[in-house]
Order: sequence, then C-alpha cells, then structure tokens
Amino acid sequence: MKGLLRGIGYFLLYMVFTIAIQVVLSIVIVQIAAGMGIAGQTQIEDFANKNILGMTIVSGLLTVLFLYLLFKIPKKDIRKEWKLNSFAFRDLIKACLLSFSLSSLFSLLTLNADIENSRLITDSAQYYSSMVPYMGTIFMVLNLLVIAPAAEEVALRGIVYTRIEKELKPIVAIIVSAVLFGLMHFMAGGIILVAGAAIMGLIFGLLMYKYRSLWLCIIAHICANLSNFIYSKELFASSGLKIGLVCVFCVTFLAVLIWIFSEKRQRTKESRGLFY
Repeated sequence: MKGLLRGIGYFLLYMVFTIAIQVVLSIVIVQIAAGMGIAGQTQIEDFANKNILGMTIVSGLLTVLFLYLLFKIPKKDIRKEWKLNSFAFRDLIKACLLSFSLSSLFSLLTLNADIENSRLITDSAQYYSSMVPYMGTIFMVLNLLVIAPAAEEVALRGIVYTRIEKELKPIVAIIVSAVLFGLMHFMAGGIILVAGAAIMGLIFGLLMYKYRSLWLCIIAHICANLSNFIYSKELFASSGLKIGLVCVFCVTFLAVLIWIFSEKRQRTKESRGLFY
C-alpha cells in the first residue's frame, strides 16, 4: 500500500507543479497582452488561446526539469530509478507497431469527435505559422513528438509505475499508472480522450513491464502521437477507406499483442510475474 500511495503522491505533485506553471504562464501572457495594448477580456482570452501551444511547450520543458531535479538533488541514480535501460531493436519494432496501430484506431474511430483542446492547439499553431512560416508546425512536432512523450512517460512510467511495482503486483502498477494517465487528459479532451489515453496507458505499462526500458516507452509514445499528424476528416471522409484501415490496424494490433505475450520475458534479478 505504501508503494501505491507513494506513486499517487508523485503523480499529484507532478500535476500540481504543471498546473502552477500554467497559471504563472497565463499571468505572464496577460501582462504581455497588456503591454501590447490589448484591452478587454475577450481580446486577452483570444491572445492567450493563440499562444496556448507556446505555453504548453514551456510548461512541458519546465516539468521535465522539475522531475529531473526532484531525483537528482537527493543524488538518486536516475538511470536506475526510472529504468533508463537499453532495448533490442526487435522489441522497438513491436512497441512502435503496437502503439501506432492502437492510436490509429482511436483516431479513426473518433475522427468526427470535437475535442476542444486539440482545436485550440491547431489554431495556435496556425497563428504562429502566420507570423513565421512553418513555425507552428515546428512547435507542434516539438510538443507532440518530443516534450509531451518525455514528460508524461517520465512521470507515469518512470516514476509512478516504478514506485508502485516495487511493493505491489506489476498488474497493479500497470492499471493505476494507466488510469492516472487517462485522468490527466480530461481537461485536454474530456471523457473521450480520458478513455483513449487510459487504454494507451495500459499498453505503455505493458511495454514497461515486458522490456524494463523507459526509453522504449517514450519512443512508443512518440509513435502513438504520430497519428495526430496523419488523420483528418478531409483525408479520410470515405467510410470505405476508414473501415478498411480500422480492420488493418485491428489485425496489426492483435497480432503484435499476441507476439509480445507469446515470447518469454527477459529474466533479471528483479523480474516478477504480471500477477504476482
């Protein structure tokens, strides 16, 4: 139980710090707007929304730094604590196929869903690109393929999962870290994104359990986020194409999942069964 409480405690600390940073950045944006002569609550809110992508990037960078210092200052072995271990290329292929196929399924099945935060981020990227060509695209890539995967995996798999697994069954660590991973996406996309992120969190937890490498989880997370750049209502308006892709990704996901479960897990002195 102590491991569970410790893991949840770290998660709450992560969330409190992230929210605090976002509040501070919002205040800074309001001051910048005032300095630029922008007046009126509606205009200030619009200016803040246009810069939400920039604030998200800064918040993510500061969060990663905070988590690093949280373990570095007490002189803990971060490589060991977070399981920053190497991995086999074959395992990387399996992890990427598994995460990308599941993420693609979610994206295709929710293509018509209106997720407000995703729309705000897209609008913010377009705002930056209107000032400097491709600047918004670069920021999107930096946020979704570098900062977010690193920050979220360090927090959920590198810290929460490992704290819980030390004292409880690995399946408990997988489920709890997945549920928390889902809940942290509520403000970003409501119950739809919570459900999708929680299911994806189960996969990331499984990969952590099987391969003992946070690096592998981060790369798998990057592959999952690639779907944000691929699927759109315009490109996949055809129901026939959508159904065909859903079938392909379902088969791919199940095949890789069976492949992973059918292989023997690498034995180490800390190896444990999934349910014991």
